[in-house]
Amino acid sequence: MIFLKVKIMDDKKMAKIVIAAVVVGLLIGALFIAMSLNFFGVINIEGLPKGNSTTHVLIIGSPTLGEKVVLDNMSYALTYSERAANSFGANVSEELMNYDIVILDQSNVADKSVTASFSQGVVDYVSKGGKLVVVKNSGVYLDLGLGNISDDVLGWGASFGSIMPVECILGADTEPVCAEGKQVSIVGRVMQQDFDHPIMAGIQISPPEGQVPLELSTFRVQVVGGAKSIAYIKAENTTTLYPAIAEKKSLIGGTVVYFNYDPGLTPTILKNTLVYLK
Repeated sequence: MIFLKVKIMDDKKMAKIVIAAVVVGLLIGALFIAMSLNFFGVINIEGLPKGNSTTHVLIIGSPTLGEKVVLDNMSYALTYSERAANSFGANVSEELMNYDIVILDQSNVADKSVTASFSQGVVDYVSKGGKLVVVKNSGVYLDLGLGNISDDVLGWGASFGSIMPVECILGADTEPVCAEGKQVSIVGRVMQQDFDHPIMAGIQISPPEGQVPLELSTFRVQVVGGAKSIAYIKAENTTTLYPAIAEKKSLIGGTVVYFNYDPGLTPTILKNTLVYLK
């Protein structure tokens, strides 16, 4: 009788061990499948390596000449394509997830607007871990459809909520500083503010003293709380400082980097940014 009792207890323990082994096996199998899908680019899991080392970049709007030069020179590591913001359908987020980096640069085109569905898709893309670069006042106008650009609200808050590292404040004339026509033309240099940041690796000032300063078109935007100021613009003929590069991260790894000038004018900084985001 004692022998049978011990045997029954042993059988129960064995059943528990078998069940635990099956559960562990299923978890390992699920992890292997997830890593494989990530490896082959079917899904995107932040922090896990990809099998394809090529970075896929989408430019929404139109790249400047300087940006094209950098992108073309990095053809060994990335490919890029261009699309208009109004060319997307309903599944914007799913389309954007096919790209490692999305650059919203409408500084080189007349239309600075985005649709409501596009802007929500961008927010979803970043919330899922996507990497977004925004240049100057791209996306500050909201297109309500049928060519009607909303002028009752202007700024990234209406378009992209809280993902942007900068905000479009009101100027002294009570008009939004990011409105088209409010850009400021200056001669100056991009100065390192966060010396630990990879985007400014090895760069304290661009271009260095002794070289001709940059002719820049910039906006009097303000870096928001929770964002990191990476670099600023110091004008040659005034004491005024302007934000140059700012970054804001989402809770699960998405990143938005903002350039308050044409990043093609500082090719090494742009290259560092692309390497950092990929």
